[in-house]
Amino acid sequence: MATDGLSLFATIRELQMLVNGKIDKVQQPNKDILILHIHTVSSGRVKLMICIHAENGRIQLVSRSFENPESAPSFCMLLRKHLIGCRIASIEQAGMNRIAVISLNGKNEFFDSVQMQLVIELMGRHGNVFLLDAERKIIDCLRHFGISEQSLRICLPNASYADPPEQEKLMPFTATADQLNAVARDRMPKQWLCNAVHGISRLCSEQIVSDDAEPSEIVPSVMQVFSELSEGKIVPSVIRGVGVLPFVPKNAAYVSYPSMSDAQDAFYRERDENAILTKLRTSLRSVIDHARKRVEKRLSECTQMIEDEARIERDRLFGELLTVAQSASSASRSSIVVQNYYETPPAPLEIPLDPKFSVSENARRYFKQYQKNKAARVHALEQSAALNEELLYLKGQSLNIASCTTTTELNDVRSELVRLHYIRETDPDRKKAQSGKSKPIRYRTDSGSDIFVGKNNLQNEMLVRSSDPDAVWFHAKNVPASHVILNTKAPTREELLLAATIAAYHSEVSSSENVPVDYTQVRYVKKPSGAAPGKVI
Repeated sequence: MATDGLSLFATIRELQMLVNGKIDKVQQPNKDILILHIHTVSSGRVKLMICIHAENGRIQLVSRSFENPESAPSFCMLLRKHLIGCRIASIEQAGMNRIAVISLNGKNEFFDSVQMQLVIELMGRHGNVFLLDAERKIIDCLRHFGISEQSLRICLPNASYADPPEQEKLMPFTATADQLNAVARDRMPKQWLCNAVHGISRLCSEQIVSDDAEPSEIVPSVMQVFSELSEGKIVPSVIRGVGVLPFVPKNAAYVSYPSMSDAQDAFYRERDENAILTKLRTSLRSVIDHARKRVEKRLSECTQMIEDEARIERDRLFGELLTVAQSASSASRSSIVVQNYYETPPAPLEIPLDPKFSVSENARRYFKQYQKNKAARVHALEQSAALNEELLYLKGQSLNIASCTTTTELNDVRSELVRLHYIRETDPDRKKAQSGKSKPIRYRTDSGSDIFVGKNNLQNEMLVRSSDPDAVWFHAKNVPASHVILNTKAPTREELLLAATIAAYHSEVSSSENVPVDYTQVRYVKKPSGAAPGKVI
């Protein structure tokens, strides 16, 4: 759930402590998030996060750190140029819309005083961030939309900023009881409040009045909530898995927090990580699926060529029989009947001919086609083994992508795919994913032994390379699977069975009733020279 007008109103009241603060750093960790580092008089240095994600959009103070990309995006560089050194003059909300306006005072490259505005629109998939000059012309914006992209406004540099279209709704803090009664028409708040009043989301509508409230109590209850919020009586509340509210919900269990920023951080932090994780996982799956389709197509062509041995041998037979019969006739014809002396007794056989060529020339053409297809079949036999090996590797990577639970682990997979040229690295300055940060899954047996499970090929190879030679290695037989290490020198039968069960579970055939599992001491597990990552014998 993205921030609604009421939640933004409560958040902006808290952000007034940033007024007169000085911006000294700007980050853009990804395309949806901006971080402003602000030095304030009362609280020292704080970080303001601006997120315009379609589902997780909001602004809030954060304490956690964010990793910068190797190359800063162009909009981030522009903000660094214009905002670093500026002081915040005011932070306001545009009416009750999901729009925050940060007014800034700074100096340009000639040290002349300039006024700017950072306009943050938290409007779902239309969310955007604008940097405006004193005449409210767009210096630049995070997302560009032209008139041809079905946008009601032009969102491009040098265009005049236009406010979003106004909606004919009541303002929550100025609406009277009579006005609310006029639009209510005896309907429950969840059916009309979000459609009649600015800044009210469906979640607010459902939680602002108790389900068991009498019809005569509905409007007074709504008026009371609006009155308390306008007076600053804000109770940041989180409904687990649903959303954040600036008041106590009437129809759901909730947890209250000391500030809106704390409440939003508790609710959105995991959602932010999941959004990044899902995007990266989807991108890698797309690469693997594309590569698998390519390999499966080539493998199908090779299989067809291998299975065409009878047709290849037929071309040789036709060539030999035509060589013997070439003196029978030189006239142009579409076929010829010859005696097939490879059969006992010899039987007549009709051979198709190209009438443009003589019998002897047709014989040479059949021999040429035979040699060509024979060489292609030999090549297909060689390629088939390599393609099957590559297909097994790609299936293993699909399993790895599903097993990874952090962006670090997925970046390990991505780096491997870049190294093997499945992904073309467009950013030459991008560093390789840092190895050693991601950790394998760890289980503990009842007797205290550790069982480790690799979640990608980097972890699989690390486990084999770093484990005790006397530890026991497990792997589901002949299928893509994780490497499993039982880290004990004297395993019990129960530990062996448990580790084998874990190896079967972390495999492509985990849903099968019976899964064969290979196991041996780590000292006997080797990686062949030049083998694909994660491949061992």
